Amino acid sequence: MAMPSAAVNAASVTTIPNSMWQSPRLIQEGSLVILFETHQSVTYCYAQREAIYQNRHGAFYHNDMIGQPFGSKIRSRLQTQQGCGYLILLAPTPELWSRALRHRTQIVFTLDASAITFAAALRSGSRVIESGTGSGALTTSFARTVAPHGRVFSFEFNAHRAEVARQEFQRNGLGSVITVECRDACAQGFPEELESSIDMVFLDLPCPWTAVNHAAKMLKQGGFFASYSPCIEQVQKTCDALRSANFELIRTIETRLVPYNSRRIDLPVPDFGFEKQKDAVNGTVSAEELTVDLGQDGGDLKAVQTKRTKIVDRKRKYVPGGVGEFIVAKKDDEIRGHTAYLTFATKFFE
Repeated sequence: MAMPSAAVNAASVTTIPNSMWQSPRLIQEGSLVILFETHQSVTYCYAQREAIYQNRHGAFYHNDMIGQPFGSKIRSRLQTQQGCGYLILLAPTPELWSRALRHRTQIVFTLDASAITFAAALRSGSRVIESGTGSGALTTSFARTVAPHGRVFSFEFNAHRAEVARQEFQRNGLGSVITVECRDACAQGFPEELESSIDMVFLDLPCPWTAVNHAAKMLKQGGFFASYSPCIEQVQKTCDALRSANFELIRTIETRLVPYNSRRIDLPVPDFGFEKQKDAVNGTVSAEELTVDLGQDGGDLKAVQTKRTKIVDRKRKYVPGGVGEFIVAKKDDEIRGHTAYLTFATKFFE
């Protein structure tokens, strides 16, 4: 299966005609396109004339993508045993990009990324330091939030990962917002020119507590600190370091996604007495509508039952205590497991 290469030569890196926060309606040559195959299979390509993307569903020509609006469905030109496959061409977003990119390291997933962004109150114009670029999924999410007037300064100690991330950001149209530098934040700290100018420092490091003092120097008054740690022992050491550095409002959260299944159910009225008494008590029909004495004047049982059925059907959705439909929900027995702990703190000191 043809997959996009993670490493791109610097000479071949060009700014595409769309970005993560603003895409044209039509796919152009060079556009980043998210290829939706199934819910379990999402990848990407850069549209280039005469190029072909192949997978188990068939062969898809980039020429068929160029000029199509985002959201279109294209068919394979190659017939397979399962028939003629298709792809859905989606516009790039940080959420889709995090699913499609090649994971050079473990990424911060959308649920945690949204919790960090909300807790830090990031907005357009915010300035963010991130230590631990990794695959760049969270960096992309930050860039979408702070663009176009904010900046994200991302630091990665691995030179190869830093260079690949820098080229990806440039090619995805994020170069004006994201600056990537190869730097060991734990040992070297952060650049002096950024001191007291940053709204949030985010650490995704094996030993975040060793970079807490460096982070404190970068933050503005009222600046926000956040760290991402898989193990509770990391959290304990980080919290100790935050207290020693006079941070306040220290707290740790864990985000969990709990899916609920909802459906409509029909709740019949329990039989607590005679049929006529039950209907009258529950208000399903009025007393006048039930004054048919089957023992006198040749009452027709079938006609009375038909009449009562029509009345009940007409009133069933308006009767809260009787027969009616209700929406109920139950959470899944299996819930996605632990990802990481998010530790937050605020700098109020000079």
